[in-house]
Amino acid sequence: MNAAAPLRCLLVDDEPLAHTVLHAYLDRLPGLATWAGSCYGAVEALTLLRNTPVDVLFLDVDMPELTGLELLRALPQPPQVVLCTAHATHALEAFDLGVVDYLLKPIRFERFVKTVTRLHTLLAERSPVTALAAPAPPSAAPSPAPDSFFLKTDAGTERVRFSELLYVEGYGNFVKCHTAAGRTLLTAETMKQMESTLPVAQFLRVHKSYLVNMTCVERLSGNCLHVGGREVPVGSTFRTDVLRRLQLR
Repeated sequence: MNAAAPLRCLLVDDEPLAHTVLHAYLDRLPGLATWAGSCYGAVEALTLLRNTPVDVLFLDVDMPELTGLELLRALPQPPQVVLCTAHATHALEAFDLGVVDYLLKPIRFERFVKTVTRLHTLLAERSPVTALAAPAPPSAAPSPAPDSFFLKTDAGTERVRFSELLYVEGYGNFVKCHTAAGRTLLTAETMKQMESTLPVAQFLRVHKSYLVNMTCVERLSGNCLHVGGREVPVGSTFRTDVLRRLQLR
């Protein structure tokens, strides 16, 4: 795919309202993305994918006959996938399946724009997605989703597993990465850089100075999340997103 070409998007959702909302959002982004098709069920999507080139699959989870996650597992060479669901409970499984983003309904326009922009960046250096019927050479097999990243510290460059990172804390011109093992890694990366590095299906900005691994959250108490036995404040402007991710709203 050419980096400047519009993303070819397929929407699979059994709710007509979801189609109406996302189509309206896309109309506000001329030149960035276009619909390759709309399906109201996973089985219908399987048929369309056999003959239609698709860059991005916007996929609902809870659908009759075949769920979105079952569809994703059935695809031998899926396009980039963005899950669109009202439930946060699928986030960890979605991350394990390598989804690019996880949008909680109701989806906000600014969040949708962020996803489309990120997809353009991810696909800029990749070849076009081919239809299911076209066999891919062994070398073109998709790589498994990364489970770690490299972090530059004063002591050198260190591999950090996503599952071991509890939360990230802004610290002046630096950030602190707090691990489950009780280590604190100081790096010159910015909060914005860390947010773009960490998988959105697993990590959430809960405060202007904190990013949290939501799979490690033990409980919410007042305006604090308890993560690995520690308290992380929840900013007022981020509270709604936190409640949605925890399925409390």
